[in-house]
Amino acid sequence: MDTQTPEQCDLIIHSGIVLTVDNEGTTFNDGAVAVRAGRICAVGPTATIRARFEAMETFNAKGGVVHPGFIDAHIHVSQYTSRSVEPLMVGTPFTMGHWKAVLTPEDEHASALLAAVDYLGAGYTGFVDPGTIFEPDAVAAVADEAGLRIWLTDPYVADLTQTMVDNEPELSSPGFFDRWPDSTDAAIKRLGSQLYRNRDTEGLVRAFIGIYGPTTSTEALWNAALATARENDVQFQEHRGYDPAQYLDEEQKAGRSAIARLHDAGALGPSSTFTHMNIVHSDDVALLGNTGTGINWCPFQQMRAMGHGRAEPRMVELARAGAAVAVATDIPRNLNFDALGSVAVCNAAALGIPVKADELLRMRTIGAARSVGAGDYVGSLEIGKRADFVVREPASSEALGLDPYAETAVVGMTRPPALTVINGSIVLRHGQPLRIEAESAALAARASVKGLLMRTGLAG
Repeated sequence: MDTQTPEQCDLIIHSGIVLTVDNEGTTFNDGAVAVRAGRICAVGPTATIRARFEAMETFNAKGGVVHPGFIDAHIHVSQYTSRSVEPLMVGTPFTMGHWKAVLTPEDEHASALLAAVDYLGAGYTGFVDPGTIFEPDAVAAVADEAGLRIWLTDPYVADLTQTMVDNEPELSSPGFFDRWPDSTDAAIKRLGSQLYRNRDTEGLVRAFIGIYGPTTSTEALWNAALATARENDVQFQEHRGYDPAQYLDEEQKAGRSAIARLHDAGALGPSSTFTHMNIVHSDDVALLGNTGTGINWCPFQQMRAMGHGRAEPRMVELARAGAAVAVATDIPRNLNFDALGSVAVCNAAALGIPVKADELLRMRTIGAARSVGAGDYVGSLEIGKRADFVVREPASSEALGLDPYAETAVVGMTRPPALTVINGSIVLRHGQPLRIEAESAALAARASVKGLLMRTGLAG
């Protein structure tokens, strides 16, 4: 009897509940994923994959959920170590602007490394910083150290300060603004400074073009940023404020919606992403949806915006209309990563349009990848894509495998993953990072915080 020689591959994950998050939303209840040379070479039923492939290493998921790794689509990662600092500032003249003003490259590295430990423990395979790293090299180094994928952009591209002082005094300080570009020309010169990272198509660090926000950028800078992104075929991101008053003021001055203006400027489409967008009028849903524009939804900050009483966020509507909605943490000191799904569900429910668990999983994976122009190579379990995925411990199942989308995207983990694979390499096994030592990262972060407290004067 003829027997077919098995194909060789590097790794097979088998006997898991595989959520591919592809366009069809395919689920394999007894599924497997095969990896070769850092990419997914097959996805399907366990019996089929194991009959076709022979692997150097196999891993039995034992009924645990296998899913694309989460991507945090928007986080100010240099502030990760500031999680317990804000209460110390109450009743003092100090702001987060003072904290950011004295960040060193060593502080930024320590902050990102601690975040990497926590990301891996919560089922993430990557994060996106929107341009709030003073020294990108300090954070980029964490990618190879931890095995985590990172997207970043040019540091603090802005040329206006007074509007931020007026609108967000809690984030401002003279020392912070001293580190900004001192003119429009200086800000424009920063554009594209990180794009060299994209030459290494196999690397874990990629770059895009982002500006700090609409109220901190002149029209000349905004146009230059959009043009640079288009010329280099990378994502354009605009970090819009979450206070509805800013949107309404902008619209009152222009006499029309902010989204209509963006449409007329040619800024909408799948190669553009806007963070927060806490006012979206009903007439604007189609503009964003039909163009497939990226929207970063930060549920915690959006709930704060809803407290102002004039917010009109429509994130679930936008996703169903065709926009590439991604879920993100934004300010890391407000919540831990594993709580994000539950906060998003509460946010959507409060707005009267509940989000479905499978929709939320898409927002945390392929939607997040698309928000930074990476949907063609990560974000779903499909042949040819980078092997970035998570295998959950079967004992962490809150729904005993009966509702894998809800327990994955909403409830979160009761324990860290059994396995995390990034770019085809195993970087975490049974909750333990393999490349970095979690305790050392925590101790380095504590030392960094103590130094920051002394330099800001918060330590007395």
